[in-house]
Amino acid sequence: MTDETGAETPQAPPKKPSFWLDFGPLLVFFASFQYFKRSNPDDAMIWAAGILAVSAALALAWSWIKHRHTSPVLIFSTLVIGGFALAAFVFDDKRFVLMKPTVMNTIFGLAVIGGVFFKKNVIKMMMGSAFELPDPKWNTLAIRWGLFFFAMAVLNELIWRNFSEDFWIKFKVFGFMPLTILFTASQLPFMTKYGKMKTD
Repeated sequence: MTDETGAETPQAPPKKPSFWLDFGPLLVFFASFQYFKRSNPDDAMIWAAGILAVSAALALAWSWIKHRHTSPVLIFSTLVIGGFALAAFVFDDKRFVLMKPTVMNTIFGLAVIGGVFFKKNVIKMMMGSAFELPDPKWNTLAIRWGLFFFAMAVLNELIWRNFSEDFWIKFKVFGFMPLTILFTASQLPFMTKYGKMKTD
């Protein structure tokens, strides 16, 4: 997410396309599930996952065409969504869809915390162009994010194993993102206490 254009680009950064790029396909996923479960509840999750994969791929293509740049996280997420949807179709097993958030959040958690130990702080790479923090504080922030991702993985496991598919899909669409927003907001006091926004 770093700005590699330097002083040659007088325009403001891209206009925050990430929210709808993430949330738009999820809404399509939710609507598709609600549609398919009326006639084929057993396979509704799998068909909705296939439509989600197509929607995510279209969102990725739109991001590239519009901005000539897209987030590596978005690319990775799209590949994982497509891979798990394909596995669900091939093996006719909706558990691939249900466990996808667990796998993704676990990978994110390992990458973020692992980056601290290998001197490649992922959070700093993503946010360092907009915010200044001492390196030890970047490491603290990264560890917090890593633990958050692990907590989200555990939460997903608890929900899909103990609640209905309908509850899981509603929480996936309307619960996980608000939790992420709340966690992000909870870190702002720490960031403003030990750092500052970059003005140039």
